[in-house]
Amino acid sequence: MCPQGLVVPLRSILHSGKPVYREYEVKTVACMYPGRFVQHDSNEWDIKVATSGSLVVLGVLDIEPTELRPTIYGAADQARVITGDVVVAVKKISGATIDEGTTVQVANSGMVCETTDATKEVGYSLQAATGANNEWILVKLTHV
Repeated sequence: MCPQGLVVPLRSILHSGKPVYREYEVKTVACMYPGRFVQHDSNEWDIKVATSGSLVVLGVLDIEPTELRPTIYGAADQARVITGDVVVAVKKISGATIDEGTTVQVANSGMVCETTDATKEVGYSLQAATGANNEWILVKLTHV
């Protein structure tokens, strides 16, 4: 019998759960890729990528069904953000080690890293990840 494990979806950000979708307008374009955590920009209807240790995170940028993960959102694009009781595919920050089951927070460019600070927690990792590359991992959202 083959060992079983979680598989990160190739063409979606949502892995499982009951998502709540919200639409916002992209204001600041830098690093606005699917799978990145976002926060409000200057208005309640526009967004930018969350930064290291952001305390007010709205959710994770979703992917358009016709696009691939590396496709960046442009200024004034309408972007769907996933929140709720879900498991999502997100990027781990380069060089960080994340153990399975550890809590994560937003790092630079809307990616994630491990945390011990409960005030910055956005979820916990369902997979272990190591290495210099920005790897995709599955995260169960808990505080978004």
